[in-house]
Amino acid sequence: MVRILCFIFSCIVGITTLPSFSADTTTPAVNTVEKENPPTPTPTPTPKKTNYNYLPASEIKQITIDNKQYDLLVRPWEGKKKLGTAIILPATNGTADSPGLMAFVRRNINPAGWASLGVTPPTEPPTANFATDATEVTSAGAAQLSAPSNKPSPKVKPEDNNKHQQEQEDFLVKSMSQLDAIGADYAGKRILITADQSAGLLISLLSQKKIANPDVLIVINPYREDEQRNQALPELLAKLTMPILDIQSPDGHPASLETAKHRKTLAVTLESPNYRQTTLALNLDNESAWQNCLNTIKGFAARMSGAQ
Repeated sequence: MVRILCFIFSCIVGITTLPSFSADTTTPAVNTVEKENPPTPTPTPTPKKTNYNYLPASEIKQITIDNKQYDLLVRPWEGKKKLGTAIILPATNGTADSPGLMAFVRRNINPAGWASLGVTPPTEPPTANFATDATEVTSAGAAQLSAPSNKPSPKVKPEDNNKHQQEQEDFLVKSMSQLDAIGADYAGKRILITADQSAGLLISLLSQKKIANPDVLIVINPYREDEQRNQALPELLAKLTMPILDIQSPDGHPASLETAKHRKTLAVTLESPNYRQTTLALNLDNESAWQNCLNTIKGFAARMSGAQ
């Protein structure tokens, strides 16, 4: 009997303590804080990959064009003379340090008192692939050749060519507009040295007054890929007012050789007092020829710019 009573008492005590345990097990409320969306990051310029590991890091600068970075190679003047800056624009489709004459000039003009700015040139369009459908191979053709037989086939369609020429000119305008700030440490005269189709593009831009006139312009084998533009080049060049050294090599591009005589004749006809054309051998494997070219450039630049 005593055991039964003890059992009943323990059950009653257990029942009365259940509410207190249930109250202690209540899960506390969790405060939730909404996370704010992070701000959209500003796009960073995409660097153009080039390999200049062989150059001092201090020589490699960059400019930004249409959110892309392009290399600009800067070398200070050397020695006691501090005449100014030589802006060097190699041929299209190259780099700011394309092997050959322009790289030689960029590295060796500094002892004459000129800092050098090597500019990345514009690119050329890819060569078009002309394909004939298999079903058309045996068909009789009509006016298949639109270009004269004695002229090279066009690389691109005329409308695409015009668009790309405009893009090249826009690229150069944006490049040149950034050089004053970078070359501010090298006060003095400005000479512009350029070659091949890059020279043709710059002559066009100077004639349209889209870029500032240099104190001296030096063009090497200038030409334009487009036949019509190339034929207009001599007159554009002859009408420029700054001192001009026109260097033509016997192994230059055929389009440049085609207008060489006319460039000289027209400059004489229009009585351009500061124009001079000279013929120099510029073999790619002959550094002595490059030295002769550099000596000619240094002499003309110093004399005609008044920076001696």
